[in-house]
Amino acid sequence: MQPSPIRATLLTILLTALLVAAPHTARANDIARAFLLEELFEIMAEEGRRSAVMDDAAPLQGRALDRFAMDVERLYDPDAMLRAFLAELDDELAAHPEMRADALEFAETELGKRVLQLEISARSALLDDAVDEAARLALKEARAASETHPEAIRLALVRERIAANDLIDLNISLGLNTSFAYYRGMLDEDAVEGMTANELLQLVWAQQDEIRAEIEDWSESFFLLAYGPLSEDEMYALIGYARTPLAVGFNQAMFRAFDTVFTELSLRLGQALGRRLRFEEL
Repeated sequence: MQPSPIRATLLTILLTALLVAAPHTARANDIARAFLLEELFEIMAEEGRRSAVMDDAAPLQGRALDRFAMDVERLYDPDAMLRAFLAELDDELAAHPEMRADALEFAETELGKRVLQLEISARSALLDDAVDEAARLALKEARAASETHPEAIRLALVRERIAANDLIDLNISLGLNTSFAYYRGMLDEDAVEGMTANELLQLVWAQQDEIRAEIEDWSESFFLLAYGPLSEDEMYALIGYARTPLAVGFNQAMFRAFDTVFTELSLRLGQALGRRLRFEEL
């Protein structure tokens, strides 16, 4: 499941302030530990760094490209990204302690631990282009298989898992928001000539079908890979839990936190690219 590096440093000697901050830190640490968020953000930062400097994403050369790569490295700081995310998530869950407690309880079960570790392992493996290509090929074969074929049955379960938490539409919303923020950042630096913010918004909305197709492909190939070791009974148990109101609420809170953090990160990335493009033209 899938923000801007925001560093918050609070220096104080007031005991009362420390006492107020302590529960927040403890809660954040519990979530980070149980859901393997440190590992997840390390992977997402690497994904972001790679995609940001791709040729079609960063049309720069020479020193401008080198400097932009340094900007990207600074922005995709996994520790800063994680701190920002945990702060947002803590705010989202402040009025819903039952969601936090339920999520932590599931994460500590044998099934929860196994699922979370499988997801992290699969996400890490997909950083390898060969693994990503193989996962997409496996998805293509599963889609082409007859309904009674084991691969098709597994794909149907994966789709149930995805639907249980509305993961496609939530990721589309996140994709549209971050895409618009990226272009808006470039617009802030006068790097998008002849376009208004409204025209940029229309441009982003025009990408919705393309974004949906890519998210569907990635999500299904990812979960097929991640959940391959799970038995059918384990899949049904996972889907059953994911559909519960508390699990749905927690997942939505996670996505709102992701949206806030990654939208800000995309804005800053667009601004950084815009500055480098302007300087390259000088």
